[in-house]
Amino acid sequence: MNKLKYLLGLISIVLLSSFMPAKEKKDKANEPKRVYMYGVSIDFNDSIVYITDVQHLDDVIINSDGSLFNYVYYSLQLKTYLEGTLGETNQTCAVIYSDKKKKLENRYLKMYKKYQSSNPQSVRTIGADSFMFHKE
Repeated sequence: MNKLKYLLGLISIVLLSSFMPAKEKKDKANEPKRVYMYGVSIDFNDSIVYITDVQHLDDVIINSDGSLFNYVYYSLQLKTYLEGTLGETNQTCAVIYSDKKKKLENRYLKMYKKYQSSNPQSVRTIGADSFMFHKE
């Protein structure tokens, strides 16, 4: 009998909560904001890793799920630069981003040290004077 009361109570809570209006919260997603990012490029057939400086872009949109709007566009910018300027083909590029600069700088240092420790000659940095991400 107690289990039946518990089950009925649980069902009534679920039903009542499904008809209650959701709390209105300000949707901060899809609002343009400053985003910090850096790019990493690896050719899995080669030991060289390219990594850009941490850069910032203003008025970039982060989707409601936390993903960067047009993420592929930014990684293609790095791939195009490496192919066109340095002649590097078969590169797999990724962009790491955050709206918090300090958090991203810590991730950058951690990744840089990881690749640097395995083979110091394999890490090549791409400075902001050579390559800059740009908004679409």
